[in-house]
Amino acid sequence: MSQTDLRKEIANPEVEPLLPIEKKLILGSLITGLVLLAILVAINSFVGL
Repeated sequence: MSQTDLRKEIANPEVEPLLPIEKKLILGSLITGLVLLAILVAINSFVGL
């Protein structure tokens, strides 16, 4: 591959859509983070009294 071909490939990357499993993993991670954050806030409010 020549240098100009490489520059064209880098300049115009193809957009790849997310796979369904990737969407599920992202959603699961966000939900897990929010649940753990809510638990932390609840524990903090009870202990902080």
